[in-house]
Amino acid sequence: MTSRYYRIARESSIKIGRHPGLVYLKNLCQTAVTVLDVGCGEGSRLNTLFPRKSGVGIDSNPVAIQLAARQYPRHQFRVGIGEHLPLADNSFDLVYTAFAIEHCQRPEVFISEMIRVCRPGGHLVILCPNYGAPSRRSPVSVQNPVVKLIRGILSDIFPRPGLNWQPVIPRKSYDRIDDDTTFEPYIRSLIRFLKTFPLQIEKAGSLWEIEPKPDKLYKYFFKVFKYWGPQIFICARKI
Repeated sequence: MTSRYYRIARESSIKIGRHPGLVYLKNLCQTAVTVLDVGCGEGSRLNTLFPRKSGVGIDSNPVAIQLAARQYPRHQFRVGIGEHLPLADNSFDLVYTAFAIEHCQRPEVFISEMIRVCRPGGHLVILCPNYGAPSRRSPVSVQNPVVKLIRGILSDIFPRPGLNWQPVIPRKSYDRIDDDTTFEPYIRSLIRFLKTFPLQIEKAGSLWEIEPKPDKLYKYFFKVFKYWGPQIFICARKI
């Protein structure tokens, strides 16, 4: 990945602002003792959310980890993948991933690993685009939006077991921050999947409040559907 990619990622990571998911996550960090960022990139998000203590960041890209360690030596950064975290069971008060899971290869395993390293009573947070909603798609998808809408509605009515996020074929350029998207996350199937684990979901939403005013009249109709918003935010406590 290019330096431009990481510059864009850093600018996004340090802008918490009024984003409801990031504000909620920052509040959780204030009471946590041990924090893990899965897919930490060049470390700016972890440092912004957890500014006065030492957290742990995991990323698959060695270049990102080198940048993170150089910029934020207070934290511990390691090379690793979300599907196989090089960490012990029940290690962290708070385990989160922000805008990373849509780039992984096996999202079910990624989530299972997050749960494994979270201690009982600790919190698990997932924040990512809601590309799998019937009215949305990833920026690299070539799927017809009408076909996507129809299939998505049918999947909502007749859900299948498991996570069932649809894969996309990523482009090999990084002109846009999400050109390497591999899966389309969807909050409804994620909620069903998380309920199969010893977790209590404390907060879940698709963050309609951050969506700009629709540019077309028909898009107002989509706002009727609670889980069709632009992003996924879920916070669960491990039982």
